[in-house]
Amino acid sequence: MKLFHTLMLLLAMLLSSLGAHAAWWEFGRESNEPSITDLRFNSLDAARLDDMMVLGREDLQNGEIVVRGQAQVGKGEIGLVEISLDDGKTWKAATLDDRGLFTWEFSPEVGRDYLFRVRATSTTGVSTGLEDHEFHLMVSATDGAADSRAAFLGLLDAYQRKDRSGFMKLVSDAFEGDASALDDALTSDFRWLDSIAIQANITRVVSNSGVFELYFTYNRQVRSTRSGQFLKDSAASVVGFRRGTGGMRLVRMSAPLIFGVSDPGSIATSVTGQAVGQNVLSIDPNSGNASTQTQSNTTSGNSSSSTETGTRTLGPQQSYNFDTDTIYTETGGAPVQGDVQSAGFGGLFLRSGVTWQKVSGPLTAVSSAPASGYTQSLEMFNISAGNVYVLAILPGPKYAAIEIVSVTPGALGQTISFRFKYQSGGGRNF
Repeated sequence: MKLFHTLMLLLAMLLSSLGAHAAWWEFGRESNEPSITDLRFNSLDAARLDDMMVLGREDLQNGEIVVRGQAQVGKGEIGLVEISLDDGKTWKAATLDDRGLFTWEFSPEVGRDYLFRVRATSTTGVSTGLEDHEFHLMVSATDGAADSRAAFLGLLDAYQRKDRSGFMKLVSDAFEGDASALDDALTSDFRWLDSIAIQANITRVVSNSGVFELYFTYNRQVRSTRSGQFLKDSAASVVGFRRGTGGMRLVRMSAPLIFGVSDPGSIATSVTGQAVGQNVLSIDPNSGNASTQTQSNTTSGNSSSSTETGTRTLGPQQSYNFDTDTIYTETGGAPVQGDVQSAGFGGLFLRSGVTWQKVSGPLTAVSSAPASGYTQSLEMFNISAGNVYVLAILPGPKYAAIEIVSVTPGALGQTISFRFKYQSGGGRNF
C-alpha cells in the first residue's frame, strides 16, 4: 500500500511537469495528430461559416485579414503552422508561440476566390488532415447592409406569397435556431393563416462579428383560416444575416417572430426587449387557433419551461453532461461522455463541440447567452471562484451558464464546484 501511494505521488508530479499536454491525453485525446481548435479571420469565427468564409470590405483591418487561431496535439508539441491560399500549391509559415497560438496576415484581392488551407505539424512530424481545415475564402465587393436589406425583403415576399421553398433558400445552413422547426412552422403558418400582409420598416442595420443584425418594426394583418377573423399586431424585432456563396442568408431571428410564428420556442434565439408586453400574433400548431398574446421575456413564453438549474461538484477526471444530468468518470482513450471535465491543474476541459466565453457575473444576472464571441479552445485556463462562463453546446446549439463556486487542488487533480443554468430547449434565454 505504501508503494502504491508513492507511485501515485510520482505520477501526479509527472503530470504536473507535463502541464497541458498530459491534460489533453487525460481527456481522451490519445492521437498524435494535431488539430486546429480555433480559427478566426479578423472578428469572424470560422466555426460559424456556412459553405465558405465570405468577408466584406467592412470586415478588413486597414485592407488586411489577420488570421488567428490555435493548434493543439495530444502528444508532443506544435512545431509549425502553415497557410495556403492556392489549394496547397504554396505554403507560408504563420507566427507561432509555445501554446500553439498562431497569427498570419495578408492583403486580399476583393472578389477573388481563394482556396484556403491551414495545416499544423507537431514536433514529431505529424500534420493535420487537410480535409478538416480547407474551404473557400472571399472578400465580397458588395455592401453588406444593402445585401441584408434585400435578403429581408426577399423573405417578406416569399412569406406573404406562401412560398415555403423560396423562403428556405434564403435560410443559412448555419441557422442558429432549429431550421427543421422553421420549415415545419412555415407549413403550419401557411395552413392556418391567409391574406398575410406585412408592412416592415427597417430602422437600422448593425454589423457584428460577421452577422448583419437588421432591426425593424412591423404592422401585420392576417386572416385565421379556422375562425375567418382578421388579426392585427404591431411590434419591433430583429433578424440576423450572414454572407455565403449565394449571398446573404438568414442565421437568426428574435421573438416576436415575423416568420414561423407557430413555433417560437424552437426558432427564436432571443427576445427583443422593446417588444416585451406587446400583443403579438400566436398560433397553436395543433388546433390551428390564431390569436394575439402578450409577448413575454422568453422565446417560449414560459420562463421556467426549459431552463434547468443546479450545483454540481466534479472530482479529478470527472465530467458532467448537461443533457443527461449525469456525472461520469473519464478514462484515457475512451470517448468523452460529459460536456465539461475537471482539469488536473487550474483549468476546465470542454468536449469537442463545446465553445465558451467569459461573461460578467453573478450567475443570477445572466439572463441570456451572447449571440457570438465564443472561443473554440478545448480548455479554459485560470479558473477561480466567482468566474462566470457561457457555453454553447453542439449539436443545437444549446446554452449553459456556469459560475465557479470553488476550486480545490489535490495530488491527482482538482475538485471543482459550479452552479449552472441550462437551456435544454435550445434558446439563448435562461
